[in-house]
Amino acid sequence: MPEVRLRHFLPALMGSLHQQKAEGELVLEQNDGTRRLYWADGDLKYLRSDAVGEQFGNFLIRRGVLDMASLKELLADGEGSRVGDRVVQWGLMTREERDERLNELLGSVLLHAMEHPIIRMTWIPEALDDNLSGDLQFRMDHRLLVWETFRNAKVDRELVDMFQSEPEWRWKAKKDLLESLSDLPLTPTLAYALSLLGTEPLGCDTIGSLTGLPQEEASRLVATLWALGGLTLVRGELPLLPKVELPPPPVPEPEPELDVEPILLVQEDLAPPAPPMFPADALELDMPEPTPTPTAIPPMPDDVEPSPADRARHLLVKAKSYVMQDRTSEAIRALEQAIKLDGDSPGAYESWMLLGRLRLSNPAWSTRAIEALQVASRLNPRAAEPWALMGELYHRKGFRANAQGCFRRALELDPSVAVPAGWSAEDPTQPLQKDGQGGIMGKLRGMFSREKD
Repeated sequence: MPEVRLRHFLPALMGSLHQQKAEGELVLEQNDGTRRLYWADGDLKYLRSDAVGEQFGNFLIRRGVLDMASLKELLADGEGSRVGDRVVQWGLMTREERDERLNELLGSVLLHAMEHPIIRMTWIPEALDDNLSGDLQFRMDHRLLVWETFRNAKVDRELVDMFQSEPEWRWKAKKDLLESLSDLPLTPTLAYALSLLGTEPLGCDTIGSLTGLPQEEASRLVATLWALGGLTLVRGELPLLPKVELPPPPVPEPEPELDVEPILLVQEDLAPPAPPMFPADALELDMPEPTPTPTAIPPMPDDVEPSPADRARHLLVKAKSYVMQDRTSEAIRALEQAIKLDGDSPGAYESWMLLGRLRLSNPAWSTRAIEALQVASRLNPRAAEPWALMGELYHRKGFRANAQGCFRRALELDPSVAVPAGWSAEDPTQPLQKDGQGGIMGKLRGMFSREKD
């Protein structure tokens, strides 16, 4: 997937989030995996990563604390508990040693997040206690982590380019700037540079001239101080990420009984969500990926440039092949590319439907599942299946009125469409019962028995 050029990259966003005292989750989809950064009161509280090697168990193997056999035994013996707890319970590490290793790992995750290209960024404002309460027991040193990462990251040229693209930016320093940073490992040169900064608004070039630092070093210092709260942006546009807005539930008919209830669903990450961690995740080992079974994909003529619709169809077939190999993340990426090529024509209905089904398989992807199924229903207004699947999702989430409206619309379009047992069109007050074993995965398997290319 080609890199998307972003106007502001991670250092500027970290400064902006600190200045806004933000609380929530920043999701970075990068070329080597997905990383999630959690913020509270503007400080970085925790990081998660599904990039290869950035899990606690693999990190301990690289540091020589564990070998592969011990790690496998540890994972098998401690099902349901956190790896960080287990290494302490087994006497392999003290709590202090574990926390020191975790800080090393999180520093590595942040460094790689800064150095790797960012394909897409999403900001999800929410209270951290909802999904990170266990991990918050681990105290991460935000200031030292940010300082060391910014000093070591190889992003000199990117920082200079970013500040040059924003000539209107001006910052003012804290009155006690040097004293407030005295706990950090300052060099004499940096300490002297900090002592020259005052409360008057200054641009990055001016700070460089004032302190005598080279352009790259001045840009790095400004970015670091901004992320730590030593500098505050007082002029120019503050970098912001759009908040996640959940789509309204579909209401097919303006009937009183179909009043919309709020959808409290979680924004998905294109890749499967990282497993729960104690500050260390439950650890999937770095194992080689199985060789995919060759799948017949329609060849493209060498002398004819394929149309966007043909390329989209080719990607759809590829996505189906990935699904059959249980490679859901790759299937979703192929479908996303197919929809970018051809997402509005009637021929895109199948891609949107498959994307909706795949997202339904994971509760964390519910919001985007609804979005995909809504598009599918617009592309084929006479199809009952998108409405039935949306109804099943609302049913599962407990939004009875929304589920009722979707199931009613599906049955109007196709009386033979399957709806959960116990749902009653005649009695809208009847509670919904739990689904049987058929569910989404049954529908997904059945799809491939019906759809032949």
